Amino acid sequence: MRRTVGILLLAIVGLWRTTARADGIVLPLPPEDQQRITAKLGPGVIGNALPSKQITDSSSYFPLRERVLTYQVTAGANAGKVQTLGLTKAERPSGQSAWRFQFTPSLAGFLRQTSTGDLIMPAVTDVSEGVVVVSTPANPFITKGMQPGETRSYSQQVSVNYLDDPTDQRYSGSLNGTYTYVGTYQVTVPAGTYKAVLFRVKFEGKVGPAHTRDTQYNFFAPGIGAVAMITQEDVEAFWIYNVDTSTGKVLMSP
Repeated sequence: MRRTVGILLLAIVGLWRTTARADGIVLPLPPEDQQRITAKLGPGVIGNALPSKQITDSSSYFPLRERVLTYQVTAGANAGKVQTLGLTKAERPSGQSAWRFQFTPSLAGFLRQTSTGDLIMPAVTDVSEGVVVVSTPANPFITKGMQPGETRSYSQQVSVNYLDDPTDQRYSGSLNGTYTYVGTYQVTVPAGTYKAVLFRVKFEGKVGPAHTRDTQYNFFAPGIGAVAMITQEDVEAFWIYNVDTSTGKVLMSP
C-alpha cells in the first residue's frame, strides 16, 4: 500500500511539473515595482500575474513594421496630454534596416535586431536638446532566450554628443545596470486589455558632472509592441544634471 501511494505521489508531482513547464511560471509583481508602476501609470493598469514563458522571438513582442501609435501621458510634465508617436524604418546602403522608435515627440531610440535575435538600442536622440547619447555596448530592449524572473547584468560606456557635430563630445561616463524579465501581467490601457511581458531596467553611474540612477519599465504585448512604459522624457536633464524627468505612458490606439 505504501509503495502504491508513493508511486501515485511521484506521478502527481511529475504531472504538476510537466503542466507547470507547459503553462509557464506565475511571478507576482514585487511590491516595490507595483508601487512605482501604479504611481506613474495610474491604478487599474496592472492586473493579475499570468503564466510566463521563455522569450523565444523578440520581434513578436515588438513587431518591426512601420506604424503610428497614440499614447496618453499618465505622469510627468506632460501628464494628461496625448502624444502621436511612431516606429519608422530607414534603409542603409547595405540593405540592412534601421528602426527609429519615438518615446516622446522629441526623444527617439534607434533599434537593431542582432544575428542572435535580440533587439538592442545603441543610441538615443533628443532633438529638443540637440544631442545624441551613444551606449557601448548597446542598451538591451528585448533579449531572446530570457527566462521568467531572469536578471542579466551589464556595464557600458556612454557618450553624449552634439547632433550638429557628432565628433564634438559634450560628456562621457560609464554605467552599471541590470535587465530583468519580471514576468507576464494583465495590462489594461485605453487601447484594450493585453497579456504583456514586463522588462525592468535599473542602472547607475556617472555621465559628465552628474551621478545618475534610474529604473525604467516596458510592457510588451505580442503582436502589438509597447502598451505601457515608464521612461525618461529629457535626455540631457537626466543624463547630465540628474533631474528626474520620468514619465508614464499607456497605449490609446495601436
